[in-house]
Amino acid sequence: MSNDKTILTGDVQAAIDAGSAIAALQSISPEKLAIDGALPVAVLPAGYKVEALEKHLPVPLRKRGRTTLNDMVSFIAVVNDQKKDETRLYSTVNPPTFLAVFNDNATIAGWRDHQAVYNAPLSPEWQTWLGQSGKAQTQSDFAQFIETNLPDIAEPNGADVLEVSRTLEAKKKVNFASSVRLSDGATQFTYEEDIQGTAQKGALKVPEIFVLAIPVFENGDLWRVEARLRYRIADGGKLSIWYELVRPAKVIEAAVKDLREKIAAGTGLSILVGQPS
Repeated sequence: MSNDKTILTGDVQAAIDAGSAIAALQSISPEKLAIDGALPVAVLPAGYKVEALEKHLPVPLRKRGRTTLNDMVSFIAVVNDQKKDETRLYSTVNPPTFLAVFNDNATIAGWRDHQAVYNAPLSPEWQTWLGQSGKAQTQSDFAQFIETNLPDIAEPNGADVLEVSRTLEAKKKVNFASSVRLSDGATQFTYEEDIQGTAQKGALKVPEIFVLAIPVFENGDLWRVEARLRYRIADGGKLSIWYELVRPAKVIEAAVKDLREKIAAGTGLSILVGQPS
C-alpha cells in the first residue's frame, strides 16, 4: 500500500515540475532567432497558451506602428529619420496616397508593420470648385459663387470677372432670348428688359472659359485648372448657368506625379506605384 502512495506522489511531483518548466519565463535572443532561419517552437499541453510580455519591458523589442502625416514636408522628414536599407515607398493616385514601409521585404522577409503614410488631403479650394462643377444654378447663385471665390480665378482678370458676376446679379429679372459665341471665345447673351413698361434689348458678354489657380492638395503648389461655362435658356427666358472643370482627374494625376518627384528627391528613395501586399 505504501508503494502505491510513493508512486502517486512521484507522478504528482513530475506533473508539478513539468508545469513549472512550461510556466517559467523564457526568452530567445535575436541572434538565436536568426540562426539558419530557425523557427522557435514550444510544445504545450492542451488548454495552455503562450503570452508575450513585451508590454512590460522598458522599451519595445522593435519598431512597429503607423504614423500619419498631413503634408509632404513632414512625410519626408519622418522617412529620412526612419529609413533603412529595407525601406520602400509606395504611391497611388486614387486615392492620392504615399506609404513608407520601413521594414519591407528586402534580402530577407520583413514584417511590414512599421509604416508612415501621407494621404495628400485635397485642398478646400479644390473641393469647393470640384464640388460645384456641373451643377446648374440661377444667375444670382452663380454670381454669388463667383464673387465669393474670385481670388481663385487667374484668367480673365479679377475686375472683368467681378463685373460679369455683378451684371448677372443685376439682370436676374430679365428674359434671355438667345446666345451666340463670339470670335474671342466668349458667349454673348441677348435679353429683353422691361423698363417702365417699355421692352428694351440688351447684351451680356460672359467668358466661355476661365482659368483657376488653386492648390490641389493642402499646403501644395497652385495648379492651372480650366473651367468651361455652360448654360441653358428655359421657356420664359430664364437662364440657368454653371461651369464644368476640364478633366479634373488629369489634374490630380499630374499633381500626384509632381509630389512623387519631390518626395523621391527629398528622401533619395524610388517610389513604387501600387500598394504592398
